[in-house]
Amino acid sequence: MERRLPVSKPLLLVIIGLIIGLSLGLGSGYAVFYPNMVNERSRTIEGQVMDVEEDVAGLGVSLDSMNRSIAVIGDSLEGILALTDIIDGVSDRVTTIENGQVTLNSELDDVEDTLNQLNEDFVTLDDDWDGVVNEFADLISAYNSMNIELKAAQDLVRENDGIRIFTAYMANPSSYFKEAINDEVYALLVLESQDFSEWATLVGLNSANIILLQDIDTLMGTLVWNPTNNTEVGDNSYQVKLETYFPFEFDPASVSINKIRIEVRATINLETQVITLLQIGTVEVV
Repeated sequence: MERRLPVSKPLLLVIIGLIIGLSLGLGSGYAVFYPNMVNERSRTIEGQVMDVEEDVAGLGVSLDSMNRSIAVIGDSLEGILALTDIIDGVSDRVTTIENGQVTLNSELDDVEDTLNQLNEDFVTLDDDWDGVVNEFADLISAYNSMNIELKAAQDLVRENDGIRIFTAYMANPSSYFKEAINDEVYALLVLESQDFSEWATLVGLNSANIILLQDIDTLMGTLVWNPTNNTEVGDNSYQVKLETYFPFEFDPASVSINKIRIEVRATINLETQVITLLQIGTVEVV
């Protein structure tokens, strides 16, 4: 805005007044009075102009303050816009989190259902396991009973091993034991049969023994031996008694006996299967 000097207007008015006064013929008095009036008027206008200028200056200051306020508001608006963007971003994240929370809740519901099912399955399994444990306990009891029976059977078999070993031996005894049996049978026949005694005297003792031994040797493979006693007498050792019954026909002496009983006994070692203390218990006619 263009500013003018405050004295320019009064001077101009004085000059104009002088010119008018001269032209109207008013004389020098009027020329003097009018400039005073003009100066007074000029001072009044100048004050108004100064007031206006002060108002304009105040308005300029206000405008400057307003401009600064507008600038501040502009900066604030930019901050508000930036804050709005941040809030929008946060809102999007919150929405995403809410959606994730919904999904998570759904998955948690599925997990809870699965856990409930697992719990039911566990309860069922626990009941089944109790049944299995009970059955296993019954099985253990049955197993223990079976073990007891098996041990008894093994003990029986073990005891019978002595009988089996001795019976196998008596199917084909040693020559020494055959001769011992032969001597016992010979003595029995002498006592029980007059015919045999006369025949033995006739052929001689040695000859009679040899002939009788031949029959006894043949007879031994046909006899059936039955156990009468089986007693444990030590570690892995049993005393076994066997007996046999058989009819006896001896043609050289024309002797016939319905039934002869022979009992034998021995000690059997089950580990080594060695037979010791071999004895003839009884030879008799029954």
